[in-house]
This record gives sequence, structure tokens and C-alpha cells, in this order.
Amino acid sequence: MRYFLIKLNIFLTLKAVLLLIFLSANLNAQSGTTSIGGTIFDPQKEIIPNAAVTLSNAEKGFSRSATTNESGTFIFPAIQPGIYRLEVEMNGFKKFAVNEIRAVVDTPTEISAILEVGSVNETVIIRGDTAASLLNTQDATIGNPFNSTQVTQLPTEARDVINLLTLQPGVTRFGYVAGGRSDQANITLDGVDVNNSITNNIFDPVLRLNTEAIEEFRVTTTNANASQGRSSGAQISLVTKGGTNNLRGAIFLTGRRTGWTANDFFNNRDGVERPKLDRNIFGGAIGGPIWKNRAFFFYSFEGERTNRGQTVVRVVPLETLGQGIVRFRSSTNGQITSLNCSNITTVFPNTNGCNPIALSVFADAATRYTANSFETGDRLNTGGFRFNADNKIKKNSHVLRLDFNLNAKQQMFFRANYIDDFETTAPQFPDTPVPSLWSHPYGFAVGHNWTISNNIFNNFRYGLSRDANSSLRDSNDNVISFARVYSPRLAGRTFSAIDSVHNITDDVSRLWRNHTFQFGTNIRFISSRVRAFAGSLDTATLNSILYPGNGNSITNRLNFFGYQIPDDQRRSVQDAVTAVVGRYSGYTARFTFLRDGVLQPVGTPRDREYKNEEYDFYVQDIWKLLPNLTATFGLRYDLSRPVYEAGGYEVKPNIALSEYFERRAAGAANGTPYNQPIVFDLAGPVNGKSPLYKWDKNNFQPRIAVAWSPNFGKRRF
Repeated sequence: MRYFLIKLNIFLTLKAVLLLIFLSANLNAQSGTTSIGGTIFDPQKEIIPNAAVTLSNAEKGFSRSATTNESGTFIFPAIQPGIYRLEVEMNGFKKFAVNEIRAVVDTPTEISAILEVGSVNETVIIRGDTAASLLNTQDATIGNPFNSTQVTQLPTEARDVINLLTLQPGVTRFGYVAGGRSDQANITLDGVDVNNSITNNIFDPVLRLNTEAIEEFRVTTTNANASQGRSSGAQISLVTKGGTNNLRGAIFLTGRRTGWTANDFFNNRDGVERPKLDRNIFGGAIGGPIWKNRAFFFYSFEGERTNRGQTVVRVVPLETLGQGIVRFRSSTNGQITSLNCSNITTVFPNTNGCNPIALSVFADAATRYTANSFETGDRLNTGGFRFNADNKIKKNSHVLRLDFNLNAKQQMFFRANYIDDFETTAPQFPDTPVPSLWSHPYGFAVGHNWTISNNIFNNFRYGLSRDANSSLRDSNDNVISFARVYSPRLAGRTFSAIDSVHNITDDVSRLWRNHTFQFGTNIRFISSRVRAFAGSLDTATLNSILYPGNGNSITNRLNFFGYQIPDDQRRSVQDAVTAVVGRYSGYTARFTFLRDGVLQPVGTPRDREYKNEEYDFYVQDIWKLLPNLTATFGLRYDLSRPVYEAGGYEVKPNIALSEYFERRAAGAANGTPYNQPIVFDLAGPVNGKSPLYKWDKNNFQPRIAVAWSPNFGKRRF
């Protein structure tokens, strides 16, 4: 906590300095908001300064006022997506009003008007073109928004909103956007980072998104502005629903049953029932006022209960292998030839023949897992054991949002997510431990919007996303496996991780004539705590490939004694002989040491915590050259601290590997060998040493874009 407060103080100090320097600085910034702006004209199409403009949303008790500047323009930046009413008043002119203006996330909306001469008591009312507002004509960003109706009505697998991303032009079903990799996207929820800090997978954000809780989202596939482009890929902005002055709710239930599925050919052939598929997805939402026009709430719950069967086929030994009998089929007459333990002792006298412990393992396996499928195995010594595993899924997702109209110039919101998921996966065999995955991420965001003056606006966000999961596997002991013959366990090791991201964003916007200046920052403090047992337990294998000649030393000796092994059965015979002899061909011993070199007992987990920090800053100017021509100029700068391990478990070579290879290449060119030993030593700030790699201070990202809506001689207002 002290670490975070120090960083927060640094951030606030830096922000204060920037405010003093600029006091100015996209319409939508980086906070998952939107904007409405335009220009006011008289009947002669001359601009009208000092006109009073009011934007309101009666359902949310929202009202904000502005005055057109000397260029006749106005703007309402950083407003929540929704349906608004716009009113314009000026002495000597009729009041102008537009109803049902749909403002969509990350898409600037322009409402320009020509006022009619008359009394201010008269009103000209038009209805907003909500369909046209979906088309972005105000900047060069490319992407389409989805509103709440589309989110809830479009068919999705298990009501997973994130799958709708692939409906965007330029997005593949694997999440590649405009040629960019799926791990280069940036996902924000209410302006706060919800990326998976480890994989950054576009389909795997930290917080699962409830369908009923999403107001809308937009995917900016290309040409992101400097205010938004934190990464090189797609910029995905999602916004949660908020409460209104009307109490509203929704409830849903969907189901699917095993009876509506078909069994596959192989299950029918082997007499195995169809896998189960019983799925129930249910939930609801409710939202309304806490204090009319001042405070609102919204809550959503979505749950899933699924029993999803999975057909599994494992290789198992046949009964004869448990008796020490290795079989193969003659290539000449097709007859089966058997090698018993006496034969194996004769051929391999230094092995003492069959290992009784190994034979007892095979005999037990053949009794418990009688081969019922021969699509795998060699059909003479091994076969397949086919069974259905019932994988159970239990998911719960909660979303709560509170909105507050503090006064006419300040609004605030709080949003919290909590997810509690549990899922099992297929075991090695029906009676072995069932692996499971427990996941309970949570996150929250706090936002504050402040209209400082008629043309200066500040938008602040702070959020935390915390991904916590534990993978409970089927083995916490040393494991022995017989390659391609029998593995009693999956040999998975328990693993748990807690990945936290503190995210701070702030944007300041200022309208000056036909310019919207903006600057802002996006700061992330990232921590990943990992506990792993994979490096603390030993594994042994009996694998014929590890013997001389890739295992051919076994069959060569059998051939020498007159047992002619066909080429197509060579590997299976090698595996079977290796299994019954029961000698380790490979053993991996793993040791865990503390930072001071003290050896820990077998089974001690490895605990690590990795940290890094990311600082982004940008400045931007959106210049309205003409009502249908906008130029955007921006510069973004990124600075990332090298990743370090908080416990001091960090080493690096005493010679950079790039430099080492350059020296070797130079030595080879001169005919002088370079064989300097590479020494690994402690590194990182915890050890008072240099980081793993140098700071990269050259990440400047200039952005220049022009958006033009040609009217071919007909000027539009």
C-alpha cells in the first residue's frame, strides 16, 4: 500500500505540473466516453457566438450548459453514451431543439444548426438521426459501435459479449485485427484497463462481461488517435449500464440438454454413451434511482451451470503385458509371436528380466481400465480405454454501478465487478483425481467528470483489475510414466497466480476557436504473484527413445537372437520391452533454493512476484478546418520500466548475449576462438543491480489524420 501511495503522489505532482504548463489538451479521450459538438449559424449561414447550448438526459437527471465561442462552436466532451436532447437559445432567434441524439462510445457526434429568426419563446424541434450518428465523420478512426440492443439480441455462444468483436470488419475469428496479433489489442471497461496482463488475449479480459450490463462498446480497428492508442492493435472500449430515474429490470434463462445432441461414430462403435451437455445460463439486471436526478444504481448478475461431457481415450496396457508377455505379429505369416520374461532375460541378461513392480502396475491397470477401443495402442500389448468425463462448470458474475450527479458541473461513478468461477477438466482415468480451475477475479473503477469552465473539462479515472486463479492438478507427488504404454496420472502440477493492475488515467480538454486541445496520461502499476509446484517435484520416465540408437538397440538385439521384428512394429516392441524391464531411461530431479542458496525440501513451491510500471503521456489537437473537414495532430510517448522480481530472484549474464554473439562472430572472422564463460549474477533493483534490460526511452508515436466528408458543392449545416 505504501508503494502505491508513493506512486500516486508522484502521479498527482506530475499532473499538477502539466496542468500549469498546458491548462488545455480528444473529444473522447481514453475513458470510454463520447462527445457532442457542433457549430451554430444564422439564416445567412454566418456563425453565432455566445449562443446558449444545453445538453440534457432526463432519465439520468443530467444537464450541462455551454456557450458557443467566437467561432460559433460548442462541445460537450467526455459524456456517457446514451440518448440526449440538445437545445440552443439566442436572443432574436427561435429556440432550436434536437431530440433523441444517440451518442455512442468513442464516436464524436456533430449537431450543427441554423437558427431561424423569431421569438425565443418559439421552438423548432427536430428528431435526431440516431442511425446516422453511428457513422463517424469527425475523425479518422475506423470502427463500429454496438449498442445495448445489439449486444443483447445478437446470438452469441453462452452470451459471451466478447465474441461480438469478431463481427467488426477487419477482425478474424481468432482475434487478429487489421493484420495485428490478437495480443496487441487494448481493452478498457469504463475507461479502465481490463486486459489480461500476462497473455493480453483479446478474448480473455480479466473481467467477464455480462450481456445485460453492457451499455455499448466500440472497436477502433485502425487509425486510433494519440489519446487512445496505448497499444499498436485494436482499441476496444466497453461501457457498463447505469441506473436512471425509472426503475427497470430484466431476467433471462437459456438452456440446452443432452437429448438435443448426437453421439459420435466412435462412441457408438465402442458402445460408449453420448457425452453430456446440460447447460443453463441465467441471470438478470435491475436499475433505478436512489435519489431522483442525483444518484442511481444498477446491478447485474449472470450465472452458468453446465455439465459438459468430454470423450477421452487413454492408452492402457493389455492383460498380457501385465503377465510380462510382449507380443508382435510376424511379417511373413501374420502369426503372433510372444516373448515372455524368460526370453527377455536371455536376450537382455544384464536387466534381470521383468520388473515385478512394473508388471503389478500393468496388471492393476488392465483390470481397472479394460481396453474397449483400439483406435490407439498397438492392439497387441496396448489398447485404448474410452470413457466420458463430466466436466462441470459453475460461473457467477456480479456487476454493480453507482452514478452521482454531484452538481451541475461534476459527475461521479463507481463500478465494481466480482466473478466466482469453478470448472473441472477431464481426469487421466475415471477414478483418478479430477483437475479443476478456480477463478475469482474482481475489479472496480471510480470516475470523476468536471466541467472546470465553459471550455475546459477534466476527466479522471482510477481502477483496479485483479485476476486470481488456481489450477488444482492431479498430482502432488513424484511421477513415473511409461511412454506410449501407460501413464497413471496427467502429471499436472498445481499452479496459482494473482495479477493486479492499478490504472490511473486523466484527460484535460480545452476548446479554443476551431481547436480542441487535449493532453493526458495513462499510468499502470502491474504486479504478478505466482506460486508453482512444477519445479519442486521429480519425474521419471521409461521411454525407449532415450536408449541408444533411438531405441533400435533393443530391437537389434532381439533380431540377433532370431526374433525378427517388423519395421512397422519396431517402436511398439521397443516400448513394451522397456516397460516390462522397468528401468528408468530418464529421471529429472528438481531442486528449490531460496535466494541465499538454502536448499528446500521436496515439494516446496516456488513463490515469485513480478512487477513493472508503464507511463503514457499524450498531447493532441483536433482542428475543425471546415464543418466537414477535421485534422487531428497528436503525439504519444510511452515509458515502461523493465520488469523485475520483487523478491530478488533475478539473474542476468555478465555479458549481454547480443554482445557475446558479436564477439564470437568477430573471433570467427579473425580465426581467433572466443570462449569466454558466461556467468549469471543477481540483477534487478532489489539486489541493487542493473535491470534485466535497459529502459527504452524512444517510444514516440506521432499521429496525423484527416477526416473529410465530401458534399460535392452542397454545404451541410
